[in-house]
Amino acid sequence: MNDILLSISPIQPHLAHLIENCQSKLIISSPYIKTAAAHWLLQVKPSSLDHVQVLTNLSLENILSKSLDLGALRILANGFANVSITSLPSLHAKVFIADEKIAFVTSANFTNGGLRTNYEYGVILQNRAEVQTIVQDMRAYMSLGIAVDNALLDRIEEQIIKLETLQRNALKNAAMREFNKKMAQSKNEIQDLLFAKRLENNQSINSVFSKTIMMILQRTPEGVSTPELHTQVQNIHPDICDDSIDRVVNGQHFGKRWKHYVRRAQEFLREKRLIHRDNGIWRVT
Repeated sequence: MNDILLSISPIQPHLAHLIENCQSKLIISSPYIKTAAAHWLLQVKPSSLDHVQVLTNLSLENILSKSLDLGALRILANGFANVSITSLPSLHAKVFIADEKIAFVTSANFTNGGLRTNYEYGVILQNRAEVQTIVQDMRAYMSLGIAVDNALLDRIEEQIIKLETLQRNALKNAAMREFNKKMAQSKNEIQDLLFAKRLENNQSINSVFSKTIMMILQRTPEGVSTPELHTQVQNIHPDICDDSIDRVVNGQHFGKRWKHYVRRAQEFLREKRLIHRDNGIWRVT
């Protein structure tokens, strides 16, 4: 059996084969997830498949553009005995892993377009070492994200309904200025909900940045400078590292002061002797 198989459109038959042969655990990474794809998964999954981990990007833009269906996440949350859903800002990876033995890395989102109608491409990997590396990478992404549950989906959906009503009225009345104001307000409220959820899991801002720094340095044995580290941290957490806003949630600051908190995390990790700096370059100890 080949360790690497190439997959061309349509993607659905290739993914169906992976899912139908998945015995117990499926990992899905896709920023866009649609209701039709979630229903399809429940139809093709074997009865033994009861553990699903989902990584997505629960951003306001993705929801309002209809690229991500909140209903699809509810279907997945309620369709398996053991489910975890994580949201990671800026997620773009589309990866499907069966039983930590076979990984399907593809350009296709978990949507009808990605699975059936778009011209997509991908590779199916079966080499155990390579698959385990991908599994570890997906777990690292999940550890940086925000746990999503039905209660959080309910709160976000309330805001989305308000926004969609305002949007319809704005289109009718040409009141775009008010709509844009409410859009920004709701975006901030949703962001606050996501931050508060992150803090519920006892993740301080120092913990979030410490995990992120360790992941970056572990993947870069040659080390990185502080400016390079800032750039990578900001790319991973654009929501937290927003230079244009200072948001306070549960007494913790997010936004403009992010570099200060990154420095604190660096010093924390150095005191723990987990990282060190040599000639201006940070490396894992």
